[in-house]
Amino acid sequence: MTKMLAAISILLPLSVLSADSTAELTEGLTGEFSETRNLYFGDTHVHTSLSFDAYLFGNRSGLEDAYRFAKGEAITLATGNTTQLSTPLDFVVMADHAESFGLFETCSRDTLNEKQRKYCTAFDTPSMTFFLQLRNEGVQRPPKRLPSLCEDDMATCLTDSRTTWDKVRAAADAHNEPGQFTAFSGYEYSPPLKKRGKIHRNVIFRNSTTPDRVVSAFDAETVLDLWKTLEAECTGECEFLTIPHNMNKTWDIAYSGKTIDGDSYEDKDWGLRRRSEPLAEIFQIKGSSECGYDLGASDEECHFERLVPLCPKVDGEIQLAPGCSGRLSFAREGLKEGLKLERTLGFNPLQFGFIGSTDTHNSTAGATEEFSYIGASTHEASAKVRLGLNTVPKNKGKLNRNPGGLAAVWATENTRDAIFDSMQRRETYATSGTRIKLRFFAGWHFEQALLEDSQWLDKAYRDGVPMGDVLAHTKQKENTNVAPEDAPEFLIWALKDAKSSNLQRVQMIKGWVENGESKESVFDIACADGLSPNAATGRCPDNGARVDIANCTVSPDKGAGEIKTRWRDPDFNADQSAFYYIRVLENPSCRWSTFDANALGVTLPKNTPATIQERAWSSPIWYTP
Repeated sequence: MTKMLAAISILLPLSVLSADSTAELTEGLTGEFSETRNLYFGDTHVHTSLSFDAYLFGNRSGLEDAYRFAKGEAITLATGNTTQLSTPLDFVVMADHAESFGLFETCSRDTLNEKQRKYCTAFDTPSMTFFLQLRNEGVQRPPKRLPSLCEDDMATCLTDSRTTWDKVRAAADAHNEPGQFTAFSGYEYSPPLKKRGKIHRNVIFRNSTTPDRVVSAFDAETVLDLWKTLEAECTGECEFLTIPHNMNKTWDIAYSGKTIDGDSYEDKDWGLRRRSEPLAEIFQIKGSSECGYDLGASDEECHFERLVPLCPKVDGEIQLAPGCSGRLSFAREGLKEGLKLERTLGFNPLQFGFIGSTDTHNSTAGATEEFSYIGASTHEASAKVRLGLNTVPKNKGKLNRNPGGLAAVWATENTRDAIFDSMQRRETYATSGTRIKLRFFAGWHFEQALLEDSQWLDKAYRDGVPMGDVLAHTKQKENTNVAPEDAPEFLIWALKDAKSSNLQRVQMIKGWVENGESKESVFDIACADGLSPNAATGRCPDNGARVDIANCTVSPDKGAGEIKTRWRDPDFNADQSAFYYIRVLENPSCRWSTFDANALGVTLPKNTPATIQERAWSSPIWYTP
């Protein structure tokens, strides 16, 4: 209670653009080179028909189709549905499963024996049974490279895998248009866990200089092996980074400091992770990996788009098991673990930024709008299937999925180098699929009127640090001393997506370690509609925004078009490391499931949310004594 009241008392003046205003800020929204950064939206997690699971479920749209779609062209899927983005992407990564590379080249050979031909033909008939068989083969330790296809001629499979990689690289180079559209070479490293869990990484390369092969789960049993092999083979002008996703399905491994085989990280392994992994994908079709309510996290927004159940507590102890999310399955807890490790290692190996993406298996990069959702794979193309209304086969697993998120990057220009640099320095953020525009800075002695200054961005970069950076309690700039009693000040600017709902509120999430224990606070720091956080709860009161479920119209006069504010931590401790990140919430709007139910003229299935509050999550800013 004390912290909430203190937060309210130190909330500094807020500027809100009314929902019906036509004003539009343009800082960083153009395509020209800008020292204060332009905003680019992309998808770093797209599967085409090259991925064995996407193909098995019916996707026949390849790399060319996927790139055309990402650039704004309409494509027709194998289902006969024609689909198109309302707004093209700025950048993309086709992250097909590395374990699939070579599959189709090998299957096209005319020298296959009967067993191999039968195996290859099975991919043409959608089958969950066959999919699970393939997946279970991958769970074996050590995993074997497509044993039914490759065990009699491994050399051919390895050659064909390199051929697929050559095609992936060539397609990225062909579609990369510096200044207009950025295409990165990449893939997904996908070792499976029991109960359909995953400890996967997307691997992205800066430029055309890459290793001659992909490092798959057949080559690297653990992520430590992946990073070590990539460092050994990605040399010269080659640079890479990896991005974990679906930490919610890692069964508590994601931030545990253990590998898929249960081996503990050594100090050098933490250094390897710090060098290799500057980002985490915290939102996609398989749910949110931000936080788990009552598993270290304390705010109700952690219930947002949860895919799998949280591990239960018995006598206050979390009962970890495959099939449920534990505390260390979430990004916020990973950030807290990083602060703990900093005390023992002398550096923080878990200083990672946030992005969202889709994980679409439809080749439909960036297709995140609720009203036009057609499923994440071809076999979900029917609204009846997505809602679980079909009887053969009965579908129960798609209602808690969503269209996925987007990766937002502040970069000087739309080129591989500029966007890769921004990802490495973590000047990125995640959205749940909307295109909210978000800036976040921290500094010492920011002027109160800075956000109204036409040069505020230049000054914020000059005198502070942006999202993803570290604010040190030292001489920040030459001849600028920071007094021990001073607290940092944070600047936040958010602008609504013109095609989505108005903004409702801005939240600050803080994490720190005290007496060896992880702590957190969640503050509502800005409310739309002239409202202020409630003194008792620390939350913005209901602003009256409503959704008409029958036709999905929303309250046009509620919420804000723009919110900008300055905030100071009321409980700042100059001797205590901490992280801070922003969460921006829109007013409620119809969820995809409601659009589907309305289109079919049926009642929404029981326990299915009718609405969603789209949102954006900034990358953290870390304070270091």
